[in-house]
This record gives sequence, structure tokens and C-alpha cells, in this order.
Amino acid sequence: MPRTSQGKYVTEASKVFQDGDISWHSGKYDEARENYLKAVALYKATDDVEGQAFVLSRLGELELSLDNYDKAEEALRQSTELVKDFIDGQNTHGEALIKLSKVKSASGELKEALEIIRRAEEVLSSIGNRDLLGDAYEQEAFVYLSQNKDSEALQSYRRAADLFRQDGTSLKEAATLRAIARLEMKNKNYDVAHDVLERCRDLYRENGDLLGEASALSAIGCLRYIIRDIPNARKALMKSVYLYGKVSHHFAEAEALLYLARVEAFNKEQGDYERAKAHYKRSIELFDFLANEPMKRMVLEEYHNFLNRIIFS
Repeated sequence: MPRTSQGKYVTEASKVFQDGDISWHSGKYDEARENYLKAVALYKATDDVEGQAFVLSRLGELELSLDNYDKAEEALRQSTELVKDFIDGQNTHGEALIKLSKVKSASGELKEALEIIRRAEEVLSSIGNRDLLGDAYEQEAFVYLSQNKDSEALQSYRRAADLFRQDGTSLKEAATLRAIARLEMKNKNYDVAHDVLERCRDLYRENGDLLGEASALSAIGCLRYIIRDIPNARKALMKSVYLYGKVSHHFAEAEALLYLARVEAFNKEQGDYERAKAHYKRSIELFDFLANEPMKRMVLEEYHNFLNRIIFS
């Protein structure tokens, strides 16, 4: 695989591979493809099987990002074929299988996507790579969701979260917990969802991820609103709005303000109609600033309906 020393690429093949990454991140996709293919040839010239497989896996990922499913599958199958019997290349083998499953699920071939991801799980379980195995279970959950199998998806997400916890990859654990909470809310298991979201929020906070913490708080606020716990819904959403504003994520801030407006508009006894008006207006202003006309119109309509309701109540 790409060779580094103290974080620097040291072989010609690895440097060309890095050039491919730089080109990809700069949006120069043709140039990235050319560099990856050149790196594959250079690794092949030195009989570095895992190097070839690693770069082909990255090439497959590039093609997948461009929705070139046939090209992505070709590169990923070449990658898996190179290292399937190579003992020291099983990390690369498992990761390439995860990507290949994503290609199949993206192209709607869900049965094959599931078969491939289970092969990946076998490979990664055999070498004890909990991080990549967690990624595999996340992909399995995605396939199950695509098949409308929420119960199976939930089980896969829980396995993924547990593996990320064991591995200490807390941001991945938090993201997976967020997915679990969405399914638990869908199933109206609100107490379970709330506990999961609190754990999710704690993980984001420990990592200093303000955006992640704001997202968890927004979800907590919405959950509290659903069960009519207006004071705690308000508390969570106000913190969410503050954090979204701090990181200048205006779309999410506008959405959280809309949710907060709904909380304040709930009724006269528990809410605050003047605050509701202010939150609706601020949400509208932000969507206008973002030139998001559909959301702006939707919030305007909801705001006018709210005004009519309180006028004639």
C-alpha cells in the first residue's frame, strides 16, 4: 500500500497516489483517475500486490462518487481479486468489499449488495478489525433500510455502534447512534431514543464537534416536542440554535429555529407566541439569505397560518 515515513510519501508510486488524492479533492477527476492508474502500474512494476489493490480500491471509490457504477465495480473487483488470498492484505480486501457493496446498493442490486457485505464482515471479523467491521455493519444497515427492513437495520446499527465503542472511534459511534435514534423514534420508542441521543450528544461534546452536538440537541428537542415536554424541547432547541449559529451552519440554524417556533406556538399556557413570531421571522430571514425559496415559502405559509390561528382563537 502507499508507503509513508513520518507522514510523507516516500516511493514514486506512493507520491503519484498522493497526487491522485490531491487531484480528486480539487475536483480534477480525470487527472485523479490518470494518477491512480499510473500508481497501479508503478506498484505492479515492483510486485507490490497490496499497493495495487489499495489504489484500485481508491479508484473504485472515485468512480462511485461520480456514479460511474460499471467502472467502480471493475476497479473494486480487481482490487479484491488481487488480495483475496494475500494474508497481509485482508484490511484492503475487506474495505474494497465494503465499497463494492455500496456500488451494488447504489445501482439497486440490493440482494448482491447484502451478499458482498456479509463477505466483508467475514473477512474483517477474521482479522479483528473492529473499525472496518463497524463500517461493514453500517453498510449492511443501509441495505436493510433500502429493503424497508427497519428491524434488521436497527440490529446492524447496534452492532456497528458497539464495535466503534470498543475501538474508541467515538465520532463514528456518535453518527451510528444518531441513526439508531431515528429508527427508535420512528418506532415510537421515545425513551430509548432519548437515551441514545444523550449518549450521542456526549460523544460529540467530548470530541469538540459543535455541529454534531447541535444536531443531537435538535433531535432531542424534536423528540421532546413530540411527547409534549415543551420546557425541555425549548431548552434543547435553544442550545441547538446557538451552536448552529456559532459554526455558521445557516440552513440547520434556520431549521432549528423553525422547530423552536413550533414549540413556542404549541399553546398559550406552555409556549410564548411573541417568541414564536420572532423565531419564524428569523428562520424566514435565513432561508431568504440562503436563497432557498421552497423552504422560505413553506415557513412563511406556516407563519401566516400560526398568525391566523392566534387571531381567531
